[in-house]
Amino acid sequence: MAKLNKTYNVIIQLAILVFTFYFLYKQLFFKHDLASFVQNLASLTREKHFVVLLITVAVLLPVNLILESIKWQFLMQKLEKIALWGALKAVLAGITVSVFLPNRVGDYLGRVFVLKKADRLQATLSTILGSMAQFLTTVLFGLGALAFFLPHWLDLSNKFNRWALIGLLFSIIITACILVFAYLNFAVFSDLLRKISGRIYNKVARYTEVFSWYDVKDLLYVLVISIVRYLIFSLQFYILLRIFQIHIDYLHAMMVIGFIYLLMSIIPTIALSEIGVRGSVSLYAFGLFFSFPMTEGLNRQIIAASSALWLLNIALPAISGLLFIFRLRFFRNNKNHEH
Repeated sequence: MAKLNKTYNVIIQLAILVFTFYFLYKQLFFKHDLASFVQNLASLTREKHFVVLLITVAVLLPVNLILESIKWQFLMQKLEKIALWGALKAVLAGITVSVFLPNRVGDYLGRVFVLKKADRLQATLSTILGSMAQFLTTVLFGLGALAFFLPHWLDLSNKFNRWALIGLLFSIIITACILVFAYLNFAVFSDLLRKISGRIYNKVARYTEVFSWYDVKDLLYVLVISIVRYLIFSLQFYILLRIFQIHIDYLHAMMVIGFIYLLMSIIPTIALSEIGVRGSVSLYAFGLFFSFPMTEGLNRQIIAASSALWLLNIALPAISGLLFIFRLRFFRNNKNHEH
């Protein structure tokens, strides 16, 4: 049985390797989403601080990955002790697997199969909790962007619009508070499942209790890391806009980026198609928030910055993750691992 499991592991590992290479090769060399990026390469050095900005963007990539690794390592400590280097390998492997799976599902699968002893379903639920913190962060910043731009969209000389603005802002604040409260009190979800599951609770108890392992302090720590990560990859986007000659002040850029990430988080997609979706959403957001004419040249610059961010934060880590694919163990001896 052990020999058979080893064979299955190798087959799946090779399949992931082939699929990842195929999708990346197809996207990078046969799709046209990168055309704007390539066309604008020659103009990059026009930016006065090009070298400094480029180095900054590059340095922020490992910082972002390490923060995500620290977050996952922290969540997994309830199940299995993992070194930071091991967590980083798991994160990179997850990005690789997510390349051809919808809505980053591979992030969960790639990571939990690095674990040696922990129950994989419990580990998946804990991993999802970390993703929820990142999603919550994206939603909060997106709502903040909406609140910032609402006064610019409404004619406030109209009394009805003024009252509508107050109502919308109040709704945004209430929604944000409810989401944060629900997240920080997620342990209640375990009690709720116990009450509604009835007779089958004993069968699912070991999984429903996962949410009770993390108290408010733990969840707040995970949320803070998620916020720092969000600020980092938003800063990367802003710097890339600067590099591609899109001069916009930081505050307005963060508002537009916040709206872009909000839309990206709710649009069903796979990581490989994200490059095209990112470009389209970015163009829509810039056209919606700003009155300056969206010329063909400006459109290319915006898509180029968006494509560069995808290459940096998705394609490059996915390629790096290929180095660790053969560490994934999809089959192992079945044992009960109690928390």
